[in-house]
Formats: sequence, C-alpha cells, structure tokens
Amino acid sequence: MVKNIILSFNAHLYYNKAWLERMDSMPDFIVTPFAFEDLAKVKAHGADSVLIGTPFFSVRCVYAFAVEELQAIKKECERLSLRMYVAVNRFFVEEELPALRQHLHLLKELDVDGIYYGDECVLLEAEHFDLKKKLIYNPDTLITNHSDVQYYLDEGIQMVTISKEITLQEMCEIGRLTDGECEVILHGRLNMMHSKRNLLSSYMSFIGKNEQVRNNYDLYLMEENREEHMPIVEDETGTHVFTGFTLASFEEIQELLNSGIRHFRIDGMFHDIAYVLEALDLYHAILNKEKDATAVFAAYAKKYEKDHVTHGFYYTETSKVKEG
Repeated sequence: MVKNIILSFNAHLYYNKAWLERMDSMPDFIVTPFAFEDLAKVKAHGADSVLIGTPFFSVRCVYAFAVEELQAIKKECERLSLRMYVAVNRFFVEEELPALRQHLHLLKELDVDGIYYGDECVLLEAEHFDLKKKLIYNPDTLITNHSDVQYYLDEGIQMVTISKEITLQEMCEIGRLTDGECEVILHGRLNMMHSKRNLLSSYMSFIGKNEQVRNNYDLYLMEENREEHMPIVEDETGTHVFTGFTLASFEEIQELLNSGIRHFRIDGMFHDIAYVLEALDLYHAILNKEKDATAVFAAYAKKYEKDHVTHGFYYTETSKVKEG
C-alpha cells in the first residue's frame, strides 16, 4: 500500500513538472487563411501557425489551396516564421489509400510542421514515411481525458486536440496532467456532425425540389422550439452540421494557458480574414492586460449578435444523471 502511494505521488510530481515547463512557453495561435496574401496579414496580427486545407484531403477548411501552391506557401511561412500545418482530416475508404500515401510523400518532401488527421489510417500510413512525429490527432469529440491524450502522445505524435464538448475545468485538468502538447479550439463555429453522404441533396430529391445546395453556406437547420440556427453545409466531402452558436474564449484563455495548454485555434468559417484578424487582436490584448476580458466578450457578443456568441460548453456538464 505504501509503495503504491509513493508511486502515485511521484507520478503527480512528474506531470506537474511537465505542466510547469509548458507554462513558461508562449501561446501558439493557429489560424486558417483564406488566401495566400493572408499569411503576411495573420503574422502581422500575432498568429504563430497556419492550418492549410487542400482539395480532397481536407474537410471544413475555410479555403482549399491547390496542392501545387503548397511549396510556395511553405516558402512564405519560412520567410514569415510561421509554422505550416496541413489538414489531412477526411475519412478515407479503401480505394483512397493510394492517394493518401502519395499526399503524405509530398508533405514529407515539403517538410511541413504538422499534419492534422482524424482517421487512424493516417497514423499507420504516416509511419511508412517517418512522419509520425508530425501528426496532430484531431478527432473532434473523442478526446475527453488526459489518458486519451497521453495514449496518442506516447505513440510518438506531435499534438492532440482536446474535445470541444467538455467543460473548461475538464480541459484544464487535461492540460495539467498531460506530458506533452495539446490544443483547443478557441474561437469559431464548432462542428457537430459529419456524414460522407449528401444529406441535403437527398432530402431535396425526396421532397421533389430542384434546389442548389452544394457549397451553399447560407443554409441552416432550426428546431421548432429553439431560436438557434445551425449551419449545414454539403460539399464534396459530404454533409457537415455546425453548432447554433459561436464559441468565444476571451474570458477563458488565461485559465487555459495557466493549465499548460498553449495551442489555440481560431476558425473563421462563415466569415472572412478580417474576422480572424480581429479575434487575434482581441486575444493578444487580453493576454497583454490591455483589455478586460469580460468587457471584450460583452462587446463582441453584441457586435456579432446574429452569430449567437457564447461560452460554448465551458460551463455545461456533458452528461447528467437523474437522481432517485
């Protein structure tokens, strides 16, 4: 019994040492550019990394750059001292694996700084190209405790994205207990569901309407008894449903940073680069003690009233058990 207590205590000290080391690190703001010219703009406003989407391999990116542009983007990122992450976050069927291998070979040649993925096959295929250490596991909702995070980090990958549907307290606990790097989605609409099927087109066909729904970003789902509008998008990768609110973490970023989490992603989906730059400016102003976080949130929520700006799930329990 005494031996177990000592081991547990030593493990606690080990994790806290790693946490303290991360607390000394600067935050890493990760943003999604809409055009090549945006790289210089986001750098000027305090971004540290960019997440680049490409056709076929990326889902839910604000813009898909041609594969032929990646070399120029990498060169520009090096000039600007930006880290270049690439999204390879679609789910692959068997016949698509050769294309995945070819793409991973290209990313190795480019020496990108990180590769976002959600399909486990990417982890396996990346091993053949010695790319495991570049991988960032981003499974949307699956990572809900520090053991989940540690499992993948111990596999040798670079970073893990924490679920956006757990509370602030739960996120911070993961940050304190994890030995390695983890990321949170800090700002923007959150993805709720993804189906590889064309649900909107199928529905329109079912009701006998000939409506253009592919790549239409102005469509929403709305429940009868709720005012929230949930964006729904159908594209070449399937159908995506987003939350009826926009997450803003102005009042939470300092606590997240204090917990040892230092990678923060800002998503500009349904907006433009000006929206991303504004968010960057506000988060930096808060961290630099130039603006009050509560006042910033209130003003921002008023400015983007139609976006229904909220604290997301930070203060909402993920499950409730009925007593009695």
